[in-house]
Amino acid sequence: MEITNPIVATKYGPVKGIRKTTATGIEYYSFQQIPYVKPPVGELRFEDAQPPTPWKDPLDCTVQGPGCYQYSKLLDKIIGSEDSLHMNVFTKNLGKEHLLPVLLYIHGGAFMRGSSGVEMYGPDYLIQKNVVFVSFNYRIGALGFISFNTPELELPGNAGLKDQNLAIRWVVENIANFGGDPKNITLFGESAGGCSVHYHMISEQSKGLFQRAIVMSGCALNNWSIVPQRQFSERLAKALGWNGQGGEKKALVVLKTADPVEIVKQQEILLTENELENRILFAFGPVIEPYKKPNCFISKNPLTMCREAWSNDIDILIGGNSEEGLFCLSGIKEKPSIMTSLKSFEYLVPPELDLVRTSQQCKELGLRLKRFYYGESQPSFENNAGYLTLMTDKLFWHGLHRTIYSRINSKRAAKTYVYRFSVDSDTHNHYRIIFCDKDVRGTAHADDLSYIFKNAFGDVPPNDSFEYRTMLNMVDLFTTFAANNGNPNGGVTTEWEPVGPEIGPYKCLSIANEGLKFIDFPEKERMELWDSLYSKDQLY
Repeated sequence: MEITNPIVATKYGPVKGIRKTTATGIEYYSFQQIPYVKPPVGELRFEDAQPPTPWKDPLDCTVQGPGCYQYSKLLDKIIGSEDSLHMNVFTKNLGKEHLLPVLLYIHGGAFMRGSSGVEMYGPDYLIQKNVVFVSFNYRIGALGFISFNTPELELPGNAGLKDQNLAIRWVVENIANFGGDPKNITLFGESAGGCSVHYHMISEQSKGLFQRAIVMSGCALNNWSIVPQRQFSERLAKALGWNGQGGEKKALVVLKTADPVEIVKQQEILLTENELENRILFAFGPVIEPYKKPNCFISKNPLTMCREAWSNDIDILIGGNSEEGLFCLSGIKEKPSIMTSLKSFEYLVPPELDLVRTSQQCKELGLRLKRFYYGESQPSFENNAGYLTLMTDKLFWHGLHRTIYSRINSKRAAKTYVYRFSVDSDTHNHYRIIFCDKDVRGTAHADDLSYIFKNAFGDVPPNDSFEYRTMLNMVDLFTTFAANNGNPNGGVTTEWEPVGPEIGPYKCLSIANEGLKFIDFPEKERMELWDSLYSKDQLY
């Protein structure tokens, strides 16, 4: 590489990047803060995103842009900007002769926080391979997921997911100029990002825009993937000063003119004790849109959409971490009464079963959960392991499991490869160490990200460590899947088989301290318990 500041043409104007070197010694080109839509500010707040205003002179894309407004738990303050809808492209290849596979990432953060920033999602590891890595920001929280029932307002919800759709379209239209193959795009994401990936897999709006997908620790069949109808938009407007008069139209006036910092402050405290008790995780996120517009993204129940999904014809990797529920540990520490108020576990019964919490049937199902995870013992702060395991299954693994079954049930020929990440490190499981408890063991939600992306929490692991080997394994598995026509075999493994054609037990690739091994899925018995709570029509 010789050019320090390359200029690359895009559909809307030229952009200037910068040559950089990864922490592993690889040179590449970085382009950040490329606008893919017009900034959704002023009257455009909450509205469907519009194409950016074209420009003629090269746009300086050598510096990272801000994320969307949000509360940062790490910094304990509100950060961000409404002008945050930008792309990041990282490439070693600016020629068009040999276009490289594209790995396109959607960040997580419970649809309320997070960004594509390199402090969390540095390209250093992935860019070691011959791929183009792309990430982007989308609107989150109320700014991205406000929803009103009045058709005249034309705000049915899911603007954040529609931002993502436009970002994917931008990649299809522009990535060849950065050396990426627009016909070889692998969409991947973790947590809310994994859920987003799955929504693009089942929404007709994103049909054919990517060729394969990696669904990590979140999917549309997790019971947090749809925000229930509880008038959150109106409640937010009231918290910001709306007097309740004039209907949704007047509520929108208040929301459109409110200070975005105040919007974030109020959205963080909007959930009631009852909603928290029912394990509603956030007030603003994906919704089933109350009426259809031409770009309607979620038109019906996600399970119904899964059965009809265009993506049942594309190959996917899907999986999660062995102790996802450890992320709940900080909540228990802040509020130990969570453990003593579990009662008969009726509030942990899946909400999609649509049972009255006080009904005998709901209590019986709750007691079944309680007996399975606790036997004859009682849950307490000191005895929280059963609860954390239950939350691993309730919030993450059972939704992933149902997604696997849904794809099997579709009877299509596309392949579904299942993985289970259980690497437990003293130094590199950064989410567990920083956000859960540095003294507990296990593989928490988001711990896998430290082995796919370079982040600001640690250096590259030593070359002779299992952490370094894990990083190499994860990068190889993901990039081989992207480059090898949807087959993850051929690099660090040759034994990873897709799930079979019949509903029943399946195997997974275990990614552990010792290395890679193709095994029977360890949580089989736990998944069977959760399956038993559903009728077949509810399950897949």
